[in-house]
Amino acid sequence: MWNNLFISYEINNSELDQSKLTSAIESLGNSTQIHENCWYVNSPKNASEAADLMNRVVSEDDIVIVANTTTDSATWLNLEEKREIRLKQNWKR
Repeated sequence: MWNNLFISYEINNSELDQSKLTSAIESLGNSTQIHENCWYVNSPKNASEAADLMNRVVSEDDIVIVANTTTDSATWLNLEEKREIRLKQNWKR
């Protein structure tokens, strides 16, 4: 199954090599950059698998959210607890 992934991120680590991040996203499948920090990817990977790949590139200071619109699921990295709780409370399935 191919998945429609939206990847959004906030990079707070100034030492991050942006080209590594771009390459990681593009390696997930057919990708299109929507705006500076948001990509659409048609990928055989699910949200968790995509986030695992992103976790190899970003630091603990960076925030990543991967939403899979095919399965109505999402996962994230390094999101502050208050925001994580709100997402979990409001995510409609």
